[in-house]
Amino acid sequence: MKKENLLVIADDLTGANDTGVMFSEAGFETKLEVNLTSLDMVDFLNADVFSVSTNSRALGVNAEKITENAVLSGIKKGIKQIYLKIDSTMRGSVQHQIKGALTAWTTRYPNAKAIICPAYPDMGRVIKKGCLYVNDIPVNRTASGKDAICPVTSPLITDLLPEAIVLPCLSVEELVEKIYTVEEKQIVIEAESHSDLSRIAMVIHQLGNKIIPVGSAGLAEKLKLLPKHKKQLKHKVKLNRTLIVVTSIHETSQNQVEQYISTLGGKAIVFNPSPSQLINRRMSESALKQQLKALIHSSTENVIIRANPTKIINQGNNLHDITQKIADYLADLGQYALDNQKFDSLILFGGDGAAALLGKLGITEMRILYAIVPGVPFCIVDDGASYSGMKVMTKSGGFGDPNLLNEMMKM
Repeated sequence: MKKENLLVIADDLTGANDTGVMFSEAGFETKLEVNLTSLDMVDFLNADVFSVSTNSRALGVNAEKITENAVLSGIKKGIKQIYLKIDSTMRGSVQHQIKGALTAWTTRYPNAKAIICPAYPDMGRVIKKGCLYVNDIPVNRTASGKDAICPVTSPLITDLLPEAIVLPCLSVEELVEKIYTVEEKQIVIEAESHSDLSRIAMVIHQLGNKIIPVGSAGLAEKLKLLPKHKKQLKHKVKLNRTLIVVTSIHETSQNQVEQYISTLGGKAIVFNPSPSQLINRRMSESALKQQLKALIHSSTENVIIRANPTKIINQGNNLHDITQKIADYLADLGQYALDNQKFDSLILFGGDGAAALLGKLGITEMRILYAIVPGVPFCIVDDGASYSGMKVMTKSGGFGDPNLLNEMMKM
């Protein structure tokens, strides 16, 4: 293993990717591991930074053990520093992920503590006066507060992280002293700007590897955990024919697709099966694939496969189970499209569907190059047999303005 490696542990695939890209753009060879199984097979000689998804955002208390095991896996391979990537709006099992990471990290560093800051000013996420805001609105009153699977019920950080204390963004010296002296293992530091995040990163650097940095891509961008490398240069890339698979239920992603269809993507092939058809897969699978095959052969335009699980009627299971199933079914349709027509690029909106499709394609690892726009990493498939060399972009549900997909397609 190289002298210095960093393991990024995220609760979904798009988060693992959009945080990994921060290190890639800083000049570090960065690989995305699609799941925990692929992490077990990693050769840490092949890159500086490895980013992996535990797929644990919606798993509640079960995320604790999953995160603990992921960290322990890294420790067994000699990892000495980690970054725990959480949702910038605190959706999901954040408190359990932190607890699991600390349990594992304490086996290596008995005095381990977590410094937590989900703020991401570029995306409007800030922490002030003990509360989390998105574009100056308390997070529980935004789309994240209404999230169908992991709603954020309070803007108050201590409600979301009961074992944490919250500190204002003091000077580096004051913060270091405070963190040394407090008994609490979980310390949240407020941040409203890039300079605040840079100060927090300096604190983490001074305190050393016993600290688990916990945050979004915003804090990751500021960290100086590895020796400095030459920055990654961006190159003009032709996407050519692109398959776009949308499994995110977030209204932001749905609106971005609508904006693209109504403008630049007016000629795109849009396959939008009813969620009820997808749930009744045994009855509808053959018919849906026949329809999709006819569509993708009808022209050479880009193809969009989408369905919104929140529109399903008569939900027999909870919404999380339904979204997981529909993401898997959409991924199956995505694989069918790739097996029946040539596509040069793949765009994936939503972590569940991205993980499902990449898994079906046998893709376990991708090389992260750079972000084509903030929050959208550009990757190249390093393995995956016939898919090797394919261009892949992922995006989590809540990021970006309505014109984002248009911007991506213009690259």
